[in-house]
Amino acid sequence: MIGKISAVITATTILFLGSNAVQGAKLTFDDLITGQTSYGFDGDADSIDDVIFSTVDPAGFNTIGPGPNMTYINEPGLEGTALLATDLRVDFTFGAAASLKFGFALDSFGDDKTAGYPYAEFKVYDTGDTLIASQKVDGYYTAIDGGFSTYPEGEISVTFSGLAAYATFDFQSDYGRFIIDNFEGTFGSTEDPPIHTTPDGGSCLMLYGLAFLGLGTVRRLLRQE
Repeated sequence: MIGKISAVITATTILFLGSNAVQGAKLTFDDLITGQTSYGFDGDADSIDDVIFSTVDPAGFNTIGPGPNMTYINEPGLEGTALLATDLRVDFTFGAAASLKFGFALDSFGDDKTAGYPYAEFKVYDTGDTLIASQKVDGYYTAIDGGFSTYPEGEISVTFSGLAAYATFDFQSDYGRFIIDNFEGTFGSTEDPPIHTTPDGGSCLMLYGLAFLGLGTVRRLLRQE
């Protein structure tokens, strides 16, 4: 009887772990080194970066941005030029799922220009280079304690189906600089199971149902003892 119960508990545990194997992460860029042209995030400490930010700017990234009087930026962040065709790119080595979000600020003198607002534009692609999500957000001065943010800022938040392979950033600012911070997403890894074998929502519900059936079986076996 104990052997039967042990087997059922093991199977139930696997079902629960399998349905929760992928977790989200927030990148704060606290360990970014000024001058780097790429920045990697290794979520599972296996020496393989799950997320890689890159720029073709030979001067690389900076970490100093708009200061403390901001809503969406908590320095240090990832700061770079907004003068490139593609200002910034992020690659997801093992895929990214469901949603992505980050804050941004723009080195601009105002958010009320008749020529157009400063903005951030974010485009997400799958492995076939198909656009699966995009969002363009104007930068505004936000209300903070005692006044308004030092620079125009905002937040990008997109959702999508399938897996994202990479994404591109385009920024418009008067003085040609941007900074991003608090980049959030659910990123794949080499953990078992990797993100591309993680069940979708319907499959997760089925797994939870099977898991609860397994727990019911344990209760019935205990009553039979």
